[in-house]
Amino acid sequence: MTVILAFLFVIGILVFIHELGHFIIAKWSGVKVEKFSLGFGKRILGFRRGETEYLISMLPLGGYVKMYGEGGEGAFIIDSVDPGSQAEKAGFKSGDKIVSVDDINLTSFSKWRELEFTLSANPEQEHTFVVERNERKLKLRVNREGLDGLKAFSEKDYPRSFSNQSIAKRFKIVFAGPFMNLALPFLLLPIVFMLGITVPGYLEKAPVIGYVQKDSPTSQAGFQKGDKILKIEGKNIDTWRDANIAFQSNPDSILKVEVERGGDIKYLEIKSQSSPEGLVAIGLGEPIKAAIGNIIDGSPAERAGFKKGDKILSINNKEVSDWYQMASIIREKPNQEITLTIERGNKRLEIKVTPEPMQGNSQGAIGITPYRDEILKKYGFFESIVQGVKEAAKLVAEVTVLLLTFLYKLITGKISLGAAGKSLAGPILIAKVSGSAAEGGLASLLQFTAFISINLGLINLFPIPMLDGGHILYLAIESIRRRPLSQRTLEICQRVGFTFLIFIMVLAIYNDLSKLKGSIIESLSRLFEAFK
Repeated sequence: MTVILAFLFVIGILVFIHELGHFIIAKWSGVKVEKFSLGFGKRILGFRRGETEYLISMLPLGGYVKMYGEGGEGAFIIDSVDPGSQAEKAGFKSGDKIVSVDDINLTSFSKWRELEFTLSANPEQEHTFVVERNERKLKLRVNREGLDGLKAFSEKDYPRSFSNQSIAKRFKIVFAGPFMNLALPFLLLPIVFMLGITVPGYLEKAPVIGYVQKDSPTSQAGFQKGDKILKIEGKNIDTWRDANIAFQSNPDSILKVEVERGGDIKYLEIKSQSSPEGLVAIGLGEPIKAAIGNIIDGSPAERAGFKKGDKILSINNKEVSDWYQMASIIREKPNQEITLTIERGNKRLEIKVTPEPMQGNSQGAIGITPYRDEILKKYGFFESIVQGVKEAAKLVAEVTVLLLTFLYKLITGKISLGAAGKSLAGPILIAKVSGSAAEGGLASLLQFTAFISINLGLINLFPIPMLDGGHILYLAIESIRRRPLSQRTLEICQRVGFTFLIFIMVLAIYNDLSKLKGSIIESLSRLFEAFK
């Protein structure tokens, strides 16, 4: 239940703030907004206020703002009906769309007056008007006199139609959605710092290597325990946070790393490998004490009676110096009972436990995660605003650079399509990570929401049909050609874009299901840690 509520919270905020951007600028520009919906598909509940219907729909994977004139309706819209007029008595209402009149082809009339003139040829004759009102079609039998007091426009000349706005206004309306997503962290992060957020202490420390995995790319490249990372690809690295971001932004790449070893400078090259989860696995890490941070529910460690904070001193009377040594011993003992000597407070205890094979391989695991020192970042009201705005600006810049660098390397062939595909995450994984963030408290959930919001805003600016970036591309082409693309061209582009997005969504969900077989939550948590 926590996962579902956290997912709905994150997606609800992201969709609402995005669509609110479109909505506010559209209203400010005078465009007729017909619907504001959170979710797609069948209407769950809603209400109408003024000319706009506000909805919550069944599929919570997005939302939309429906503006008149977006999709080439090809109908006439009734802008107003005078009170007490013949048109009102005939049953017309403001906001009605006239879909058809007898067998007359409405698309052949560019203005309402042309249609009125045609109907005036025989003013006594009654005509069947089919009007659309609240997604229902109604038939009205009306003669020419029944149109008196009615003010209507064709889509082509309706001044409040989206398509009839200037390029500048349409750009503002389209861009407002992604802009709101990019602006959301500037609201959320000050709240995060008022509530207080804990971050792993190692992220603020110098990147001194505490562990090099045997036979890993870093081991083969010559990295050693105690090396201090100075630069990656020529960029200065001051903290583990910088190092994590640099490694994660370069999957399946040859990286030049400068390290300090015993006062000497060494230049090493490493091939960063993309893991099955789409994350960079390099085989090195920060120093970690052999102490328990969290215990997985139902794990051998929980059944054996281990507790958070237990410090592991030895395994089968063999002293352990750090987490990595301890973990390597446990991995080699699947289905074998081992004795761990631990320190709990002022007591020493011996606990027996049997590691179980991890899913996907035969290595042993007892279901514990490492304990890490944490830093609490909590400020007063005004300082929270200052620190939150600074952190939001930094986060937007880092995620933007990371994403643009990733795209550049993908386009230039420095990152394979396979590695790029593995990095996709969909709604299932977002739901899982949302639930994990929610367990850390409201501040952690808001921080995760800010992180996802930036990614959503940037991705929406990609020049892909169906996304806001695709609409911006249409506007750019229109400004160059001095005329809009034809409706036929737009329809083809929309179909191509829709097919592409469906493919990406299917791939993302497939990745989610594949990743959930492994320790993806732990892996993604480490990636998210880098941006804390």
